[in-house]
Amino acid sequence: MTFKELKNKIKEEQKTLAHQIKIGKPLRKPRIYQEADADAITASHNLEWNQKEYRHIHIMYCQFFNNTPYTSIEQPRDGNKPSSYMLNSIKTEWEGLLDEALRDCA
Repeated sequence: MTFKELKNKIKEEQKTLAHQIKIGKPLRKPRIYQEADADAITASHNLEWNQKEYRHIHIMYCQFFNNTPYTSIEQPRDGNKPSSYMLNSIKTEWEGLLDEALRDCA
């Protein structure tokens, strides 16, 4: 997988997560939840996880592809720092995908 292919793949994943968040957010209200279909209900159950995953992938995307400093991406409150473990695992995964592509080319 090339650098550009990986970047496009991650963008598509982010779009999917953003769509799931958009569907699940209104369902926090009981009257809307009762009228929702099965896909929307699933999205609402995964809402917190999707939001957390989107945030971490966004931070790592900005740092990995654009070399953006963390302070330019966000300035969270003291108790709301991102998980360094999750950021490192995302970075390791992406580096692994790029390494596989380099090995396949050689």
